[in-house]
Amino acid sequence: MPLRWRATAAVLVCALHLALFAPTVGDWSSILVNDFAPQAKAIKEGDLPYRDQEIEYPPLSIPVLIAPAYFDDSTQGFIDGFMWEMLAFDFAIIVLIALALPGDVRRVLSALGVYTVGLMTLSGIVLDRSLIDYGPLALDRFDLVPTLFVLGAVLVRDRGRSATWSGLLSVGVAIKAFPLFLYPALLRGERNLRRVIVAGAIPLLLCAAVVIVMGDEFGSAITYHTERTLQVESLGASAFELAHVLGASGIATGVGHGGFEISASGATAARWMSVVLGVAGYLWLAWAGWRSRATNWELVCALLAVLVVFAPVLSPQFLLWLLPVSACAYGLRKENLVLLLAILFTQIELQHYDGVDVLAGNFVWPLVVRNALLLVYLALVAAPIVRADRLTASPSDRGGKRPHPTTAPGFALRS
Repeated sequence: MPLRWRATAAVLVCALHLALFAPTVGDWSSILVNDFAPQAKAIKEGDLPYRDQEIEYPPLSIPVLIAPAYFDDSTQGFIDGFMWEMLAFDFAIIVLIALALPGDVRRVLSALGVYTVGLMTLSGIVLDRSLIDYGPLALDRFDLVPTLFVLGAVLVRDRGRSATWSGLLSVGVAIKAFPLFLYPALLRGERNLRRVIVAGAIPLLLCAAVVIVMGDEFGSAITYHTERTLQVESLGASAFELAHVLGASGIATGVGHGGFEISASGATAARWMSVVLGVAGYLWLAWAGWRSRATNWELVCALLAVLVVFAPVLSPQFLLWLLPVSACAYGLRKENLVLLLAILFTQIELQHYDGVDVLAGNFVWPLVVRNALLLVYLALVAAPIVRADRLTASPSDRGGKRPHPTTAPGFALRS
């Protein structure tokens, strides 16, 4: 695809996103008003992020979270600034896909189209606003930031740039931890492990050094997540919610760790079952992926999918991790059709979030359908990797450089 056409596509899609998102900038958001804005103001005035404000994200998330407060530390000013900041990262993802994704016109435009449709649906632009926030989900959270670094890492890994991909992925880890679990996918066939290790360690060591020099400590961010119980939107909670709708007693919800959690006999066992299934599925896919002819895009997508689907906390914004990667990996194929349907039902569920405290049917049924669709999506992206006829790759195939078929012509309150 000629650079001129790529640049034109980038400009037009950015203009479309600007036209759709700009009217929503500044809309009310519970997490921005109640959490991010006061935390940013306090850190700006001298509080330590972890010891005083109990930030639950890795250290490089802090510059992202507090930057708007340096322009305007009023609550409304922070909301406006944060949303414009996230819109800038949205533009960066569009530009990266348009200019750097290998392939012909159809592949690039398909990826941009799937990303746009999914993002607008999940953000409530096409449907009514959610009952959690009036502002769009993509601009109320910062999940597009680490996702941008994941996309960059996969793109440069396919070009054989060892230090660059590892450094980018490590920066993503230092913003939000999930990119750490993508290293097995991109290490396949890597011949410069020393560069990978050094480049990956530098951002993390620098972050640790800054935290120590500030006199802060990171332990609260770790314990916050290890103490979380089974969240209402997770796959593991679906059986309890269905049972409640069908008349079972002893099942309720409670607020904890910034969201709604399931309170029922067996919820702890279900949480651990989700963790065990997620770990087993992840290890199986990682092992099979090393032996398969799957591209880097496909394996990264599969590993992300198993992490999201079996997570005991499945906030709606986690789908933002999957969406751009899946758009690049599969374009206009059935995998993305299923993912877009899952996103649609996520937004329908968010529009009925007033039923979460009593597990009303109009909240539970769209949620159960969404989780079922995510299971189907996981099966679609994982099956080719574990299928026997894909386990015949030679070492030269394992860097993800095999042409992809599509290159040929032709959201919870917090997380």
